[in-house]
Amino acid sequence: MENIRRKSLPFEHNGKTYILRCNMAVLADVQAENGGRLSPALSGERGMKNALQFLAAMMNDYADEQCWPERFTWRELGRVLRPKQVPSAQIIGLVFDALTPPESASEGTQEDAAGN
Repeated sequence: MENIRRKSLPFEHNGKTYILRCNMAVLADVQAENGGRLSPALSGERGMKNALQFLAAMMNDYADEQCWPERFTWRELGRVLRPKQVPSAQIIGLVFDALTPPESASEGTQEDAAGN
């Protein structure tokens, strides 16, 4: 059986541990932050800004899930975090993992398209 659980990453900030995950709510928040387009946040052209936008959205999503009152903007996080504190590669990895269909699902789609 295939494991469909989303990957996650613990992230500590101001004495709390946030479990970072990428889901539809996170993608929608980042899309809204970019004028209704997700593609600017997925390009490699704005590396740190992209990571901070996704970090803020993931932290906000987890805070909402836990009923915590705090909410963050990418700009606020950029002011208080040092670059070494932002796990940029892991954050972007969570995003692309969420956007990539499982191998078995994509294989089934290819078989269906071939008429099998």
